[in-house]
Amino acid sequence: MAAGERPYVPVPVRIAVTGFNAVGGVMLTLALAALGVLLSGLQVDPVTQGGTGYLDFVLFFNAVLFLSPLAAVVVFLGLRVKRGEHWAWLASLVFWGFAGTMMPLLAWLLEAPTPFGLVPVLCAGTLLGLLLTPQARVHCAEPDEE
Repeated sequence: MAAGERPYVPVPVRIAVTGFNAVGGVMLTLALAALGVLLSGLQVDPVTQGGTGYLDFVLFFNAVLFLSPLAAVVVFLGLRVKRGEHWAWLASLVFWGFAGTMMPLLAWLLEAPTPFGLVPVLCAGTLLGLLLTPQARVHCAEPDEE
């Protein structure tokens, strides 16, 4: 590779990394919104306004478990996958597999609206599919496998 030339990153990996960044951004936005609502003294309370406690749970879950560090991990994994690091590729497969199975189960247990379970499955399935393409596997292969 010539000086100043960028390494080749396959298109599926670039799209997956863009997805990682988008999911990380959404998670960070949700965490900051939840933190803001909790710091405001919960002046918006859906239970007392005839709603369900689901929004309260989501806000508590986001703020208490701090989705912002998890968002940083997702973006960090995306950057490492883009560099072609095998451990990050494996960790991403595990993460998206876990998210794709646990989010619909959590939405079902909490009797949440269908999109709360469906959207994470679609995102996780798409990102897993992109990471499992032959181009992504070759890009993130162990040096011994080449």
